[in-house]
Amino acid sequence: MDEREPSPEGGHGATSSTGRTGPDGKTTEADAGAGDGAAAGELSQLRAERDRLLAERERLRHELNGPPSHPPRIPPEPPPLPPSHSPAAPDAPLREAGAPSPSRRRLLIGAGAAVLIAAVAVPTGIALLDGDTDDAKDTARAKPGTRDFDTPPPTPPPVAIPADPQLRPLATLKGHKGDIGTLRFSPDGKTLASSEAHDGVLRLWDMTTHRQRAKALLSSLVVFKGVAFSPDGRTVATGHESRAQFWDATTLRPRGKEIAKHDDPFLSFETIAFSPDGTIFATSGFIDQEIRFYDAATHRQKGTPLESKGADKLVFSPDGKTLASVDESGMDGVRLWDVANRTQRPQPPNDVFGGSNHMAFSPDSTALAVAGSSTDVRFVDPLTGKERGRPLDSHVGSVTGLAYATDGKSVLTADYRGLHLWDAATHKHRATLTVPGDTSIAQLAFSPDGRTLATLGFQDKTIHLWRLE
Repeated sequence: MDEREPSPEGGHGATSSTGRTGPDGKTTEADAGAGDGAAAGELSQLRAERDRLLAERERLRHELNGPPSHPPRIPPEPPPLPPSHSPAAPDAPLREAGAPSPSRRRLLIGAGAAVLIAAVAVPTGIALLDGDTDDAKDTARAKPGTRDFDTPPPTPPPVAIPADPQLRPLATLKGHKGDIGTLRFSPDGKTLASSEAHDGVLRLWDMTTHRQRAKALLSSLVVFKGVAFSPDGRTVATGHESRAQFWDATTLRPRGKEIAKHDDPFLSFETIAFSPDGTIFATSGFIDQEIRFYDAATHRQKGTPLESKGADKLVFSPDGKTLASVDESGMDGVRLWDVANRTQRPQPPNDVFGGSNHMAFSPDSTALAVAGSSTDVRFVDPLTGKERGRPLDSHVGSVTGLAYATDGKSVLTADYRGLHLWDAATHKHRATLTVPGDTSIAQLAFSPDGRTLATLGFQDKTIHLWRLE
């Protein structure tokens, strides 16, 4: 059985609806009937224009620096709308009376998203494969899980980066057949998760043996766009346009109830982040205009959502008091949220940051480092939104990686020519580390052990592990 073939399982009928509740409390239809075709056409134009602007931004980034650009990750165009829709589900969530109507952007995107969601409204085809064998097993049925944050694993102690660091090759991890899109280390640094950019493939790697820890998790219907470990390291959460799913971090078997919103095309789970104490997680995505919080034990929505214009990335501060969100297109910029009060803090100016590729909080939660549209990294105060200190500049092309050292005294960045080490207090450049073999770096993950790095080249199918010493 090929890795991209659906796993056998019973199907269920798909339902979708564009019904919404207006300010008068009555349910209305968003561009129903013939209007759906016009909305889908306009949605296609909006997405095409967004993709063109993103591509143009990427081209301008590289124009003066020479390195080849890599294609932005663009969601596929929605298929044509069917002639009719099934009635709205009786338990579909309704907007409170008096709440503002959905914006035109949400209505247009939602018209197409409803079709995409209907396509995956059946239970997702999931299989576990042992390496590259054809021994597939159906694991789509999930059982309710238990609380995952009662016994957190020991956190690796803070480690300082040496004054004159060197990179030593550790291993090369092979197994992916498609381009890798995401790298995530577990909180204890003992496991690395990797997912493919365009196919539903998720793998876990043992950082001691440098071998695959569990059978690969494969999906014929979804791409695992958002990947996050729970703080106790026992659960891996994955997000897609219409659902969030949860897996055992040792076996990749289902762990807990998935969250699926087939009846609301405006909800997305493309990005997912756990709070440091593991009690809640936050989700959002491109088609969304909300950031929602869920109870990590029950997977039920918790509290009032935060209003935004789409969030491609979500990052909690280590103290759990601040949530940073960013819209990659640059339309909404970087936003800072008070987690306890669910209110927005002063926003950093969009003309400084625009869209952001990477964000990282300092270990003491007093600074947020942001790699924006330009070739530098800037720092903001999470409470005031004001810029702190001078930027980290002189990068060649885009900043492709960003991380704080675990002791908080150094900042590590990556670009096309290698790795750069900076003093976190003075923002002075300390060293440039050339990657052995002259390998370019398109993505960087820094282990909580403070010494291990995982990197990807552009459109790479292989993970490179390094030891910083």
